[in-house]
Amino acid sequence: MKRPDTKLTKDDIIEYNLQVLPKVKDIEPTYSIVTRARNYNIKEGDSIEIDIYLTGSGIPEGNKLVLVWSSPNIIDPSSPGIAKYIIMEFKTKLNGKDMVVPLTEEEEQRTELSPDGIIFELPEAFFLPVPKSEERLIPQVMAERNSAGYPPISISLKTLRKAKSGNYKIDIVLTYRYQNVFKQASDKVEFRITNWWDRHQWKVITAGAIIAFFSLILLVINIWFPVGS
Repeated sequence: MKRPDTKLTKDDIIEYNLQVLPKVKDIEPTYSIVTRARNYNIKEGDSIEIDIYLTGSGIPEGNKLVLVWSSPNIIDPSSPGIAKYIIMEFKTKLNGKDMVVPLTEEEEQRTELSPDGIIFELPEAFFLPVPKSEERLIPQVMAERNSAGYPPISISLKTLRKAKSGNYKIDIVLTYRYQNVFKQASDKVEFRITNWWDRHQWKVITAGAIIAFFSLILLVINIWFPVGS
């Protein structure tokens, strides 16, 4: 495991564990999901790219992220999905005590996802407060912001080459536990698999406009200068 790239000192890590973490460790976690599709219009066989953010506070004792799509014939079952993220946690022992601090890796971590039923456990670091951030009554958590230009987590799913054109959605549900309480948060992304007309209509319309324009010019020429006159 790499050391934090946020230039945290030993004293910073101790302060984080003794003063920042206690503010959120004993509160009941509450989260919402915010998702976005990077590419709304795609061709059959292309991948849909989904960025996922979490907003809230508290540290769950366990979680699972589930993705369910609106049609059984849309995601390619032979191609595993990919989850990409750079948020990790750094564990060490200082002054005889176990310490933890979230960090961002220099390179994306990649995890293969089964397209038969995507269930992914988010690292605890996603729910930890951002080190050395602006002091707030409710601290900002790592999954609420971009890190080094990357979203907290990005998921890529390949669509079937024979997928029918149309509008589709993917539901994303986070289930998390704190003591004996289970909670859920959900959001959805919508996308469209385009057909030939969707992809080429501007070419057809442009060509039609050009043909109409020159037809009009020829008509005017024939009116003003009739053949055989």
